[in-house]
Amino acid sequence: MAAEAGGAHRRGRRRWVAAGVVVVVVAAAAVVAGANDVFDKASHPSIGNGIPTSIASVQRRSLSSQAQVAATLGKGGSYSVVSQASGTITALPSVGKVVRQGQVLYQVSGSPVVLLYGPVPAYRDLSDGITGPDVTELNADLVKLGYATSAQLDPRSDYFSLETAYALERLQTKLGVTITGSLTLGQAVFLPAAIQVTALETGTVLGGTATPGSVLLTASSTTPVVTIALDPAQQTEVKDGERVTITLPDGNNTPGVVSSVGTVATTS
Repeated sequence: MAAEAGGAHRRGRRRWVAAGVVVVVVAAAAVVAGANDVFDKASHPSIGNGIPTSIASVQRRSLSSQAQVAATLGKGGSYSVVSQASGTITALPSVGKVVRQGQVLYQVSGSPVVLLYGPVPAYRDLSDGITGPDVTELNADLVKLGYATSAQLDPRSDYFSLETAYALERLQTKLGVTITGSLTLGQAVFLPAAIQVTALETGTVLGGTATPGSVLLTASSTTPVVTIALDPAQQTEVKDGERVTITLPDGNNTPGVVSSVGTVATTS
């Protein structure tokens, strides 16, 4: 750890490098300049014993240092894709394929199953008049995909309205399925974000059978995450939201943000 100093008083800033991850931590520092000098009547500054004094400016500069520790590069989460449709599997994604919101994930009996974003999994048919958090995520998705504007359809609404039905009809037109204005269970899979297919389950093959509740494939998040085994003594010096620079295995740098700092220490 190297420190570079300059000036009589400085504000400190410490930078941590963890396995190629540079975590910038701003440490609090105070610069205090005060004097209880007594000036004589001749306007010559002096202190009580008569020794002359003078006033000097104080500079505030940055003091930086860095430390390097091990880290692991991985993905932000993993998911199991559960089918709610019943029929014959007629299309499957290849391992490694990235599927995003509004795209077809697989097909059952020739009907596409679309990926939509949301934390609540599909568990019922959605149609006019229904309310709930699953309707909220559907409304938000339809606006995000451009099938309605936020002025036409409130993306925060938990109510399946006529506007929801109209926007859903536009999505169904794009998918080339029967236009109904309602979302039947099995026509969509809700996951928190875009996914990358990591494996197909045993028995998940073209021509195989899809049954409600069966796991067809597994996938991971497309968001890379760096995990650092941080020394507990350094924990207070790293905070959520701080910007970082990540050095990848190929030597290139990419920006990131500290998303969480754990509080539990384990023994390796």
